[in-house]
Amino acid sequence: MAEITRYERLLAAWNLEEADRVPCAPIMCYFIPYHAGLSVKDIFTEPDKVAQALIDNQDFIGDNTHPIITTLDHMSMLGRAGWDQTTLNWKIWDEFPPQGNIPSIFEKMIIDDYDDVMERGFSTLLFNQGLDNDIFKRSPNDFLYYHFEYPQVWSKALRRFYNETGIPYLMGARVCHPLDLLQYYRGINGLVMDMFEQPDKVKAMCERLYEYEAVCAMQRAMVMGAGEIPGADVIFLYNGGPPGLSPELYDQFYYPYAKKMIDVFVKRGFRVQNHWDNDQTPYLESIRHLTDGLPKGKILMDFEKTDMKKAKEILGDRMAITGNVPSALLVYGSVTEVEDYCKQLIKDCGEGGGFILGVECETPWDSKPENVKAMVKSVEKFGQY
Repeated sequence: MAEITRYERLLAAWNLEEADRVPCAPIMCYFIPYHAGLSVKDIFTEPDKVAQALIDNQDFIGDNTHPIITTLDHMSMLGRAGWDQTTLNWKIWDEFPPQGNIPSIFEKMIIDDYDDVMERGFSTLLFNQGLDNDIFKRSPNDFLYYHFEYPQVWSKALRRFYNETGIPYLMGARVCHPLDLLQYYRGINGLVMDMFEQPDKVKAMCERLYEYEAVCAMQRAMVMGAGEIPGADVIFLYNGGPPGLSPELYDQFYYPYAKKMIDVFVKRGFRVQNHWDNDQTPYLESIRHLTDGLPKGKILMDFEKTDMKKAKEILGDRMAITGNVPSALLVYGSVTEVEDYCKQLIKDCGEGGGFILGVECETPWDSKPENVKAMVKSVEKFGQY
């Protein structure tokens, strides 16, 4: 077979076709910058250094790379590219552990009254004085720069990376499912109670939020080069909903709004990578219908804890799947163990195309370099069709 590009190999998988081998596309926000000696603060404030780190460490990159800017638009809210989230404490540390930590959020009851939010608008939550996250110490100039100008700075830096390497982006933008947003804004306990005690209000909020989120994501993808840079047309839809939902609750509160968002994206020319954490195995029959009414090759299911062999059996004729080399294996395992795991995963899911080797959620920042290289190289050893 004639040599093909990384992007062609990935597109073949999205289209449920065999190319020369199984693609490999692990998500890496922090591993390569850490390996290159950058701090957490550098990752968020020095896009040229990040781009150079990616250029200098291509041995760790599979068939595409995470453009990293999307770690900053976590909730698609004003200030999402700045320091703290305006409504959740998205803390940017100076250093990696043990001196610091990687960014994380905490859940806190922010929505007290669904009706009030729907009447006054979701933006009324952006500057919630009930929070204690230093948000009111930020200047208007800070908000405006990081919201409007900084994405352009990032886009320019990453375009240099693409122009020098030819490696496509894993995505152009990230978007949050409405139910996951409500999980953050009500807390998981509050949201679960709401689904039983005031289900109509939860559904009304999801209806209100899905289009709001979708528009923000498409705007960011255009800034990152959708239609111009290969892979920037991919919208990364996360996070899979509260863990442990029954299939009945899933079909009521998660699936309908995921389907609506996916339809919005696809009908406007985007593709969608559904990065759904937790164990999605109980919902695979519902997930199968995400492609209803849509052209082939527009959806990639990105699974964390899901049974990949079963996912291939149920979804394999409808949509591509990616996952799910365990994080613990990359941090604590041996090269042989990583290779053995990847070999079995490829055996379970690779036949016939439609599979991309990936990781559980994200490659940990403290993964063993030799293990990451073994994962990336495993598709060359075991992934030939």
